[in-house]
Amino acid sequence: MANLEFLKPVLGDQVYTSFLEKMNEAPGITLVNASDGSYVPKAKFDTEIAAKKQYLTQVEALSKEKATLDAEISTLKNQLNEASETGSKREKDMKKDAELIAKLQGEVKQLSGDLEQRTRDLEAAGSYKGEIERLNGIIAERDRSIENIRKQGRLSVMLRESGARNPDVLMRMIDIDRVQEKDGKVTGLEEQLKALKASDPYLFSDTPAPRGGVDSVPQHPLSGEDAISRQVNMEIRRAAGYNV
Repeated sequence: MANLEFLKPVLGDQVYTSFLEKMNEAPGITLVNASDGSYVPKAKFDTEIAAKKQYLTQVEALSKEKATLDAEISTLKNQLNEASETGSKREKDMKKDAELIAKLQGEVKQLSGDLEQRTRDLEAAGSYKGEIERLNGIIAERDRSIENIRKQGRLSVMLRESGARNPDVLMRMIDIDRVQEKDGKVTGLEEQLKALKASDPYLFSDTPAPRGGVDSVPQHPLSGEDAISRQVNMEIRRAAGYNV
């Protein structure tokens, strides 16, 4: 039972004592002193409870909103960090790109200078083109001459081996341009020698000397090998185009 001492000055001792006895016999009734604010009417209490629930609901909603905002802030911070790292990397890449561009510009400048110098060199070389072609022609002609001399030397040996009485004279009767040498084999000579042996057999040592041309032979007597050699030489010179 609540403390009801606050009623004693109002009721007096006798009435207060009688009142306590009656209250003790009436369970379910509670007296309170509302003057100190400790007693709250049910309607007010219900209102306060409803307000508290509403407040708690708002707090819960705000808590959820705060959690959402915290998550968004965290995401934004991560994006900011990534953007910062990307910006730093891009700045480094831009610096490298600038260095590469500067390097390439230097190379282009150098190549441009080389191209200009090359152009000047080509223009200068153009004035010597005719002279260079002339000298190349001379060199080519000398090469052909050297090759002909070498070919004639090889042919001279081959003519001597074929039995020619005078290889130098017989050489003038050979068409050198028809004689070719490839892979160590000579073509175009054998058929010419065969034709000459058939038409002018006296040019070769294995064929008897002809008896023609006696008018050109000196009148002093010759006999034996000397006469034959003299007659063959004269016939060779005549065949080569010499006047005898």
